Amino acid sequence: MTTPSGRKVRHRKINWHRTRGLSKLTPKHFLDAYQKVRRNAGGPGVDGVTLADFALDLTGNLYTLWNRVTSGSYHPAAVRRKGIPKGNGQTRYLGIPTVGDRIVQQVIKDRIEYILEAEFMDCSYGYRPGRSQHDALQVVRLGVRQTSWVVDLDVSKFFDEMPHDLLRKALDRHITDKQTRDLIDRWLEAPHQDEEGQLHYPQGVGTPQGGVVSPLLSNLFLHYTLDKWMAINRPEEKLVRYADDAIIFCHSRTRAEMVKRLVEERFRACGLRLHHEKTRIVFCKRSNNASSHENISFDFLGYRFKPCSKRTQSGKLFTSFDGAMSPKKKKLKTAEFRAMKFHLWNTTTLEKIAEVLNPILRGILNYYGRFNPHGMESVMMAVNDRLCKWASRKYRKVGKSIHRVRKWLRTTATRRPELFAHWQWGFTYI
Repeated sequence: MTTPSGRKVRHRKINWHRTRGLSKLTPKHFLDAYQKVRRNAGGPGVDGVTLADFALDLTGNLYTLWNRVTSGSYHPAAVRRKGIPKGNGQTRYLGIPTVGDRIVQQVIKDRIEYILEAEFMDCSYGYRPGRSQHDALQVVRLGVRQTSWVVDLDVSKFFDEMPHDLLRKALDRHITDKQTRDLIDRWLEAPHQDEEGQLHYPQGVGTPQGGVVSPLLSNLFLHYTLDKWMAINRPEEKLVRYADDAIIFCHSRTRAEMVKRLVEERFRACGLRLHHEKTRIVFCKRSNNASSHENISFDFLGYRFKPCSKRTQSGKLFTSFDGAMSPKKKKLKTAEFRAMKFHLWNTTTLEKIAEVLNPILRGILNYYGRFNPHGMESVMMAVNDRLCKWASRKYRKVGKSIHRVRKWLRTTATRRPELFAHWQWGFTYI
């Protein structure tokens, strides 16, 4: 930069490692947090600033955040409330903080997570370092083989109704730094801005489902509400929890009914409610008389666990109880592929279609293919059906005969199995 007198001045470079703030946070902490927020992507908050916009003056923006936080002058903006339609006709609302607020939340999350992680129990899997949905699903798969009954818990509007006073009591046990606690309180009390621009202030409950720090706070709340309570009061029953989805394994219906009643009472005492219809007792014994019971299946993390027929290595048929891609997820993913209408992309090559579809296909295959990949077959066949429709419109020689277009797909998949991710898994017409 050149001054009016003609003197050249260099832009000041910040040493991210040596700068110190009031609470010993450095701008380097904010840079690290920004990198994590950027990897998680996400849309803009109420200020309309995107991640790309923020990066245009990254050094200045991060320095400003650091200065405001360490000086105590930081106050979060309102949270943008975005409605997402659910399959049952209802709407799930996400709270989207601004990019700057997400970065500050990530800084604080990084600072307190290791403290809370030391307290969390092995039964909890959601949003924890080194733990995954597949880990929780594997424990459930083993659990249904060892017990006869499960209590399928469904917490009603957990992120909307989590009481702030009880959350603060839980925080009192572990987080004593006043500045950190002040920041958490400001996030909890920040208003929500709806799609019409109206502001809504929390009434002592709730945390934005979409905030960076919200999963950690929710895990802390449920650690005391459910995990630790179960370990003290019902140690003989096994609990598996992923965020606000939980399964409890019981050895008899009587014990399952008792546990369900006690957990309902516990949640009421903690200001929460279990969904009356969705919280169920399920029979999960591997036997042929399972159909005589009212509930013989349950959904967990996108998988449907139910009795299913399998064969031994010798070919003998037996009844098992296991999980595969749930009907709800099959319907949702199939609808998403249909909505893409790639069968109408007449001017597009098959390679370009594969380039678009493969990231989506790999996500489905990697998640639902870990256990019982045959459960994905209807979704993958729906993709093949659309590819056949594309071929019949693209190539006249293929024609409209279903037998001829399926033969085309089989031939193409045999010749180039690497083209589509699901072909590599063997999902082609036989």
